[in-house]
Amino acid sequence: MTDPSAEDHSEPIVVATYVTLGEAEVAEAKLRAFGIASALDDQIEGGTVPVDDEPVVVVRVRAVDATDARQILTDTDAVEP
Repeated sequence: MTDPSAEDHSEPIVVATYVTLGEAEVAEAKLRAFGIASALDDQIEGGTVPVDDEPVVVVRVRAVDATDARQILTDTDAVEP
């Protein structure tokens, strides 16, 4: 049997990627409204400019929240609880 508390300490899961930091911050705010903590990881290193709408910012959440987070971010009709 798997220890549920072990999942709380697993590596964060990428649930979405965005071209701009602004888009990722909107996603982060939406997840926060639903009670899901997230972290942004800007993939641009050393001031590199993104190439033609290539995703450069990822949103990560705890593994236990990944399924809900993906659903919230893809559901355009999702409203705060």
